[in-house]
Amino acid sequence: MKNQLFKKGLVAAIIALSMIFNTTGVFADLTTPYRQGYIEGFLVEIGENEVSIEEYDGTLHTLSFDRSVIFSIDTLNASSKDFKAGMEVYATLKNRKISYMEGFSTAAPGYIPEGSKVRVGTIKGIDRNQLIVKLDIGKEETYFTSPATILLKDGKKGSLNTLYVGDRVKLYFDEIDTMMVSRIAVQGKSVQVKGLYKGKIAATDILDEDLTLTDLKVFKNGQWEDVSSAKTISYSGDSPIYIGGQEVSPSKLKYYVGNTAYMVVKDFFSSDRVEAMVLKNQYEANYTDTIEEMNWYSQSFELAKNHKNITFNDGTIVIKNGRLVDIYALEPGVDAFIVGDGRIDGMNANVIYVYNEDINNSNIGQDYLYEGRLDVVFRDSIILKKFALLNRHEWEGFNDTKELYYDEDTMIYDLEAGKIVAHEDFYYGDYAVDEDSDYAKQKGLEDWYAYVYADGDRIQAIMVQKNRDSLLKQRITNGVAGAVPENHKWTGWRINIINASDWSPKNTQWMPRKDSFYLTLEEAMIIKDGKIIQPEELKQNDRLYIVRDGLNAKVVIVK
Repeated sequence: MKNQLFKKGLVAAIIALSMIFNTTGVFADLTTPYRQGYIEGFLVEIGENEVSIEEYDGTLHTLSFDRSVIFSIDTLNASSKDFKAGMEVYATLKNRKISYMEGFSTAAPGYIPEGSKVRVGTIKGIDRNQLIVKLDIGKEETYFTSPATILLKDGKKGSLNTLYVGDRVKLYFDEIDTMMVSRIAVQGKSVQVKGLYKGKIAATDILDEDLTLTDLKVFKNGQWEDVSSAKTISYSGDSPIYIGGQEVSPSKLKYYVGNTAYMVVKDFFSSDRVEAMVLKNQYEANYTDTIEEMNWYSQSFELAKNHKNITFNDGTIVIKNGRLVDIYALEPGVDAFIVGDGRIDGMNANVIYVYNEDINNSNIGQDYLYEGRLDVVFRDSIILKKFALLNRHEWEGFNDTKELYYDEDTMIYDLEAGKIVAHEDFYYGDYAVDEDSDYAKQKGLEDWYAYVYADGDRIQAIMVQKNRDSLLKQRITNGVAGAVPENHKWTGWRINIINASDWSPKNTQWMPRKDSFYLTLEEAMIIKDGKIIQPEELKQNDRLYIVRDGLNAKVVIVK
């Protein structure tokens, strides 16, 4: 009898406990952030080494900071002292410590409604309205964009076609169970590679996470150039380090003193920091060639001219569009500088530096560059005749007409006057005339010519000039601004271009230049974010897509 009563009591207790756990299981607990890999809520208190965060359901957590923790507020770099109690925060964890924390300074731009979600990661792939993102917790997800998706870059609204593979992004969602992104905040230029270096490891400091390197070289103008005899540079414990395809723990770097290291360096709070590193295993061989075929099954690719098969692995460094990207960003037709490691009978790629650049960053973009004669100027459109379209870095001519549309946001630049003109002045001006009319003959008027930068059929920017340029003499170049522009007393505005490549129609590939050069900007239409800017607005390290006639730029697009 007692046993039966005991069993009944035990069953009742189990049922009661299960009811309690089933009722409360949907809420967070003290271990939730460690399981999820992230935490979001309100900042209660912040110290030098730890922070207290109250989740949206009221659960309070006190978490320590990782030694290499990164802070940001509204996607901009910040320090722990910039955070205030009551601020909404989102943080990711690694090894039970916060490795990244972002705050939201105001209720409007950073407000996260309860029940919504935020994801932080790096774009691994772009296919029209699909974004493949590697999250900070290591997981890969595919998300979707729509015409209503808002893009913010450096705090300003931008176009989705400015996204790159390799961009670090924060994704906002209006519903908890949706994969449709409502807002994307892109981290600024800190995601871009500052330089590709190689040097011999002379010493390591595990505590300060520093490397001392000798015989240091930087990859510049298609080749390795000497930088200094010795330099100390910091690295992060989270930075991947590989040798022969095998990952190396930072604590074991001391055993590789004397090895050559290839390093991707990024700007970190105005100082250099190693973002990824590969150690040379055997013998170095360099190739400048086109990747003809990719074999993902055997993890190898074949070069077009050399016909050599080269393997790749998880440690292979890939730089594309000035960004550190995943190996899967490669595709047949890519022109690259490749650092091989191995012997003649077997070579592995330690570094792949891609030269390719285009007007559009991905297939999201529908930007086009036209050149042609102005046949008619209407109030909201123009008609070009005998026009040319820049197609795959080459001008393609058409003995036809093309109608393109403009609006109040379109910028119109008169090269002869050297100024932006109003839409009314453009419409009533003599930019397109009936050349057979008495009026045109008496005034000696002829149609003007134009370079048109369009999004689909909508004109974003247009430059008009009296005389037509010879398109056969023009060359397409991509490169990097080596310094800010200067207003030279003899040439006017000019800029130094480094790491340049010229498109070769004969070879159908980008050919790296071995030198830097000055480019004159006096007769150029310079475009950034779909708007015409002045030469002095260009910045050092801007990546540029250039249409030029010799050393005179005609169109410069800031990438």
